[in-house]
Amino acid sequence: MRLRPALVLWHRWFGLLGALWLFLLGATGSVLVFYEEIDHGLNADWFTASPGSSLPVSRMVGAALEAHPGNRPGYIDLPDEPGDVVTVYLEPVATPGKPPVASPSYWQVFVDPATARVLGARDANAIDLSRRGLMSFLYTFHYSLHLGRRMTWLLGLVGVVWIIDHVVSAVLSFPSAARWKESFRIRRRAAGHKRVFDLHRAGGLWLFPLTLTLAVTGVYFNWYETVIAAVDRVSPLTERPDAAVPALTTPLENPPVGLDQALALAGAARVDSLSYNPAKGVYWLRLFDPRDIDSNGGRWLFVDARSGAVVGDRHMNEGSAGDIFVAWQFPLHSGKAFGWPGRIAIFLAGIALCTFVVTGLMIWWRKRSARREAGRRSGVRPAPSVAPAE
Repeated sequence: MRLRPALVLWHRWFGLLGALWLFLLGATGSVLVFYEEIDHGLNADWFTASPGSSLPVSRMVGAALEAHPGNRPGYIDLPDEPGDVVTVYLEPVATPGKPPVASPSYWQVFVDPATARVLGARDANAIDLSRRGLMSFLYTFHYSLHLGRRMTWLLGLVGVVWIIDHVVSAVLSFPSAARWKESFRIRRRAAGHKRVFDLHRAGGLWLFPLTLTLAVTGVYFNWYETVIAAVDRVSPLTERPDAAVPALTTPLENPPVGLDQALALAGAARVDSLSYNPAKGVYWLRLFDPRDIDSNGGRWLFVDARSGAVVGDRHMNEGSAGDIFVAWQFPLHSGKAFGWPGRIAIFLAGIALCTFVVTGLMIWWRKRSARREAGRRSGVRPAPSVAPAE
């Protein structure tokens, strides 16, 4: 088989087999670009803090644990601006001698920093399409369809094949080197099939850098360990400071150095979030820093929960080429690396991805119908064609 017909066949079957997944990823991804804005609009009472100075963070964590006993704080997201609330993410406490729960609840608890009053809570793993749980549901749906790790892995595989298909579609988009400019053009007076074809081909070329970025970064998130291992082989990654801390014989659930003491070690730096690892007895603080490349804190501070000593302090986007590549994955996938223009670009790329899926199916259906009609008229069943769509 010649190269071009083989590439057409690949592109067609990838489009047919991957259409549903790509459409769902594009649609949910576009919504998630504005996750915080939509969530705050739907649940304003959960995200509106009382006026006044902030109480110690330990008070807010205590209130969250009191409302949902049997859990431990896994991650604490502090206010980015005055008027924001504290979000405490709770993890179930493992019971010695008992197997872990198959589908545990991971609570997001929203606490007023001025009063330590719990404003609301939701299970991040729940299938909840109400206004309370919609955005949390979409977040998990985006990377696993709420079907667990196997689906997460499968969507990562779709991303890998999608990267390959970017190369294939780019080759197919330029059937003639002398007329390459026409591939970028959407004919103004074209209608029907020609307009659909132009939208599919030219739109794909214009947004090629964005959709390829989404494919690469999506594989990073769904195949995190595999990608990290591959990057480390090419450009060795800087080891996290807490990785060198040996695990404790018994998890330290009530450390001598409390949350408030650990936060005080940040000094004048504004803290974005923090978490605690009882298996090693180490706090991890994320601090805002002028070197940040998005709206999340990029400076990492690690604190020994037994002595209060700082065991590590580094910025995530500094180090080897591999470190920088990893640091840019979320800012690029979310568009936050370039502020509002970047977010809008990712939103449009998600909408465009849905459009490419629909137009691709329309092109396939038209060619399929034309072959069937030709076969009906000739009385001969035609063999599947691998000719270019246009």
